[in-house]
Amino acid sequence: MDNFTLIQFQYESRGVPLGALYLASGLEKENLKFDLKIYPFYKNGYDLDKLYSFLSDSSDIVAIGCWSDLLPYVIGALDKLKKRFPKKIIILGGVGPTEVAEEIIAKFNFVNFIIKGCGVGVLPKLIKRIQAGSHRLNDIDGLVYKQNNHIVSNYYKGFYLNIPDTPAYQRIDNIWRYNNFPIFTSFGCPYLCTFCDSRPVSPKKVIYRDLNSVVEEIKLIFVINKKRVFEFCKLLRSQMPNITWDCYGRVGLIDEELLSTMSKSGCKSIYYGVESGSNVILKKIKKGFTIEEAIKTLFLSKKYIKSVVASFIYLFPFETPADFYHTKILSYYLKSKGIYTQLHALTPANQSEVYFNYKKDLFLSKKINSSCRSTLNAMPKACIKLIRKYPDIFYYYYNYNSGYLPKIIKMVKSP
Repeated sequence: MDNFTLIQFQYESRGVPLGALYLASGLEKENLKFDLKIYPFYKNGYDLDKLYSFLSDSSDIVAIGCWSDLLPYVIGALDKLKKRFPKKIIILGGVGPTEVAEEIIAKFNFVNFIIKGCGVGVLPKLIKRIQAGSHRLNDIDGLVYKQNNHIVSNYYKGFYLNIPDTPAYQRIDNIWRYNNFPIFTSFGCPYLCTFCDSRPVSPKKVIYRDLNSVVEEIKLIFVINKKRVFEFCKLLRSQMPNITWDCYGRVGLIDEELLSTMSKSGCKSIYYGVESGSNVILKKIKKGFTIEEAIKTLFLSKKYIKSVVASFIYLFPFETPADFYHTKILSYYLKSKGIYTQLHALTPANQSEVYFNYKKDLFLSKKINSSCRSTLNAMPKACIKLIRKYPDIFYYYYNYNSGYLPKIIKMVKSP
């Protein structure tokens, strides 16, 4: 066993663990030896004993990446791990730890380091320093740690500014058992949605990958700039005419010519974040389009793309029953026209404008569910205790109370 273990959670049985493979690519580039271990969360769920057992069979240095939904689960298991193996060095990374890095280091002494943002270039540098016994850490971008009982938070450029190389697919045995291969063609977001934290934690501009590199990555096994999408589709048609793919779209950036080109190059599904059926809500969250424009885009997309998905959110802190009524009626209408719809309870994002303005209204409930996250009922008691004790760290499991909560929840449950 190497003295460094990289651990990633796998949410879907057939979905390739892309984040771990990007990190592995960066580590290999620096000629570092490590074990890559993929934890089958899709099978084990929130079982602390199974995760602890999995972590116990790790090296002296353990690097773990996770999203916000798994943060209390990971913290609970690491607490137990460090008590048994006090000399293990724990490194956390990913979206979940990034947003509350300083708070985690302050509250949980068993976490040695947190890497904010993309760790592809940062993690190898940190591992080399640890292995060399060096205490010079102030030049490692985005690193948060304790030094002489003081929290040190190094300069952080932004989540995706360290653009990763092609994923290390060779690290996965029998790669073809997977049928879901996410591909990043760009990084960052230029939009201003007030409920989302991508604006504060990622670049204010879009950083593009070379399209030939993207196609080469596809061979080994999307829509802000129309010119790039046309070029991408042309490359796919010429080099891989039988491939099928899906992507995210945005209202206002899609037209008939583009949809036709995407369809001919193999696009079978497109996903839109519409968020609400109320123009009042859309204006407050700064989506930049009206519901009329969204409906037009959805119907136009359905003309060319087999599967069109419209995602909606409820429980905005300023949402009224009338606002939600518009969302519910629109969802029924779109379903009748063959468009798939999703409804998610708003998940707080602690770097978002909405969070800063309404965090005082957050509350914890086991009754509110969303199709994109597990309920508190699935969490071990030890994790729920952490969530209740540290709401500023585990905010993901909280909800906003608009004052109309009982009525809106009743409307959600009614046919």
